[in-house]
Amino acid sequence: MTRVLVTGGAGFIGSHVVDRLLAAGHEPVVLDLRPSPYHCRREVETAIADVRDPDAVRRAMRGCDAVVHMAAAADVGQVESEPADAENLNSRGTLNVLQAARDARVGRVVYASTIWVYSGVANGVVDEETLLPPPAHLYTATKLAGELYCRAYSELYGVPTTILRFGIPYGPRARPAAVLPAFVSRALAGEPLTVAGTGEQTRRFVYVEDLAEGVVRALCPAAANRTYNLVGAEDVSVREIATTVSELVGDTEIVHVPGRAGDFGGVAVSAERAARELGWRPRTSFRDGAARYVEWHREEGPVAAVAAGAGARLARLAGLGQSLVIGFVALLAGVLAAALARVEALSDPASFLGAMVLLGVPVALLARIDWARDRRRAALVVSTMLAGAGLVAVIWPSTVAVVHLAREHVTLLALAGAAAAGVLAARGLRAARVDQN
Repeated sequence: MTRVLVTGGAGFIGSHVVDRLLAAGHEPVVLDLRPSPYHCRREVETAIADVRDPDAVRRAMRGCDAVVHMAAAADVGQVESEPADAENLNSRGTLNVLQAARDARVGRVVYASTIWVYSGVANGVVDEETLLPPPAHLYTATKLAGELYCRAYSELYGVPTTILRFGIPYGPRARPAAVLPAFVSRALAGEPLTVAGTGEQTRRFVYVEDLAEGVVRALCPAAANRTYNLVGAEDVSVREIATTVSELVGDTEIVHVPGRAGDFGGVAVSAERAARELGWRPRTSFRDGAARYVEWHREEGPVAAVAAGAGARLARLAGLGQSLVIGFVALLAGVLAAALARVEALSDPASFLGAMVLLGVPVALLARIDWARDRRRAALVVSTMLAGAGLVAVIWPSTVAVVHLAREHVTLLALAGAAAAGVLAARGLRAARVDQN
């Protein structure tokens, strides 16, 4: 039995990987922003966390033998509209996973990449040895960055990695924005199906249950430091997708719209290495897989969509609640800083700024702010501390309690400094414990 951390294990592909791990006798651990709607937390250990939080990733990884890193911004439209967030999640999140695996001496990191890396290759058959041109789409750039990080950690630090370039996944639990779910939803609603461009661009789809089996097989020793294409056996054009959906659901109009920049034009992607080294071949034809998805969508799709939406809303509410707590604590710190500097002496910048820094450092540490990247939280702490100081400046003449607090400023400043040092020491000890595992 192998204990395997699955980042993004509550998502479309990740939840199927968890299913396959359980079926193979492994012990999956889910790390995601929300609980899995497909697995009971009493049966599958779950860490509600973000891969962009290095400490949370290290905690979830303790005791694991391998990691399957699936968490990512996978909607290319979302990546295009929110490039900074997508880069942070896809690239920096992967870096956090690799560093945590290095710290915990995990035996393998399996990284979910994409056949979009071949999008700039001229027509023909491509395999894992094909030279890749610079990517035209930000999504591809972030996934390639993850591949390069995997290779670097393998070469520099001896972290065994396996890169899996997924075909276009489809099947039950798929994201509503993906091409097949979107087509099925529109067809069932009696709306026309829109095809970008001529619709002749092809995709190597892969049924999600076949894909999950390939991911589990990639945990074998022979797959260490190797790259594999996990794709279906058919080249399916976008127009064929629309035609298949129209036939499965009922007669539906198909209309063409302008193509999008950086789209995957489609090349023939070989999966022979996976067949030869992993014994993996796709077993489900596109039409059979599409028919299974349509059946699942009719029976469970609406319920699953509600559950997924509720999970996403809970995750957003949790993030909002955390921000409110950080803001409230920072506001109190600003009030205390103004008091310690004796507001009537705000003309003394050194006194005021010194109190702000001494009180702001513990707040920032407790909020786990990475000042280089987490600018939103950093701005929240600074702005709310200043707001607290301004509040005290306005109400100072009638605030007897704050005046009393200010009289003890030397002692309180010393305590604030000791608190900051204590937090730093605790973080250092926790990092040392991780290094020793």
